[in-house]
Amino acid sequence: MLAGFSVLAIVFILFGVYLREIQSPEWLQMDTTQHPAALRPWPVEADCYSQLARVQRILRGQGLIQNHFQVENWPEGLVPSTTAPFDYVILLLYAPMRLFTKFPLDWAGALVSPLLWLALVAFWLLCRSRTLTRTGRLLLIIGSATLPPLIWATACGRPRHQSLILFLLAMAFTAEYERWHLDLIPRRAWHIFAGVVWGLACWTSLFEPALLVTLVIVFNLIARRRESPAFLISFGTVVVVALLVEGIHVFNIFSLSPEYSNALVRWLGTIAEMRGTDFSDFIHPMTLGVLALPFVAWRLLARDGDRCADLLLILITTLLIILTAYQRRWIYYASLGELFLIVRYCQSDPLRWTRLAVLLFFLTGLGVADVQLIHDVAQGVPANQPSLELLEISRAIDQPGGVMAPWWLSPGLLYFSGQPIVSGSSHCGISGIVDSAKFYTATSWIDAERILQKRKVRWVVVMDDRAFVYPVLNVERSILGLPDYTEDSKTDADSTVWQILITGELVPRFLQLHAISPSFKLYEYVPVGEK
Repeated sequence: MLAGFSVLAIVFILFGVYLREIQSPEWLQMDTTQHPAALRPWPVEADCYSQLARVQRILRGQGLIQNHFQVENWPEGLVPSTTAPFDYVILLLYAPMRLFTKFPLDWAGALVSPLLWLALVAFWLLCRSRTLTRTGRLLLIIGSATLPPLIWATACGRPRHQSLILFLLAMAFTAEYERWHLDLIPRRAWHIFAGVVWGLACWTSLFEPALLVTLVIVFNLIARRRESPAFLISFGTVVVVALLVEGIHVFNIFSLSPEYSNALVRWLGTIAEMRGTDFSDFIHPMTLGVLALPFVAWRLLARDGDRCADLLLILITTLLIILTAYQRRWIYYASLGELFLIVRYCQSDPLRWTRLAVLLFFLTGLGVADVQLIHDVAQGVPANQPSLELLEISRAIDQPGGVMAPWWLSPGLLYFSGQPIVSGSSHCGISGIVDSAKFYTATSWIDAERILQKRKVRWVVVMDDRAFVYPVLNVERSILGLPDYTEDSKTDADSTVWQILITGELVPRFLQLHAISPSFKLYEYVPVGEK
């Protein structure tokens, strides 16, 4: 029996690693700028480049705590809402990588998220649990290995803080069952462990985890009429340490300049993760989980024994599903909650046929989703970031100065060139994102140059691909609340800064073509009268 459990666990761990490796095929490509060409990992999203740029600054001695970014939203800078824990996790991986590769930070960023998932699997395998049976732990491993939202959150080449939050929340959910188990000895250790884990999750992000731990504490005070002092003390200690280390910038997630509030909402609307979820188009296991949730909840609450922990998880998962319908960014945590509910049900319901039916229902959804995932990858998925060309064009930036580029390309240019960027992928830099949109959609060179001077720009980057003209322009115009360009308004589109710089015709003297790659053009801003 133990041998069969071990074999199945190993099989699904390896399958999970495979799915995370193929999720974004562009994460591992040849770097043809090297002589000879070398295999190199690449971040697959703008936020991933921003994260690695944070760690890059730490390695350059620019502060262990990154609580102000002068090089983003240039030249005014920004106060980030992101925090230090994930930086330090990447640094822990960076140290041994230095022994094996000349791209240690790239490899650390590429592998940190899947390694966090593997660490979570190890926790489930090794923890002495009295509320998770061997079958339950195996189902957790299978689900976490194959649920598409959890794969994407912990995929190779995707150093995002969601992977660390998922790692901590999964341990926190496990601890919530263990710490109230009457026969568990010692209970205090689980209370302390849960407090520390919830505290670290809130340190990582004072948003999703903070909402969930508040629900946990309020629930315990109402349903159990108590909360463990050991939990509260350990949780409070971690939060106090976080505030002392980070300062008050962690509350910047709630800050919003009224001047840019409408533009921020429109910009968030251009990001897929921030849009609402259409469950009919989304991941099959998530849809099936939503359909099965009422039955699972009814069966869990109908059995004898302590129902508090299951009721808490039902409430958390229901809340997360509702939030996922509003914004897709919650899908990772909703999927985790659904997985725990399925596992709890399958290991505790006395009716064997219903357990088998629900499990078959869930695993069928997983199988369909995984087959679809592999099919999509085999068909070829467009790269999220043209990383190699970003590296090539960055090497042509040979003098210091601000870089003007579309917001989703700017973090990569920051990482590779080291020069400050006007726009980026942080909501805290919305003023720079707006100015970038105004520059590219401008039809007056006087207005465009005024923005370059205001933002102290020296370098301007455009994507020299006609297929992207209208999509890029329309993304920038949507941020400003302007209507899209169409074929009927082609003349208007051709008069914009973006289109003129792409064609290279009628470019003013103060913008000098400096470098060209297959997809990019780099211009240097040299004010008239300067050499």
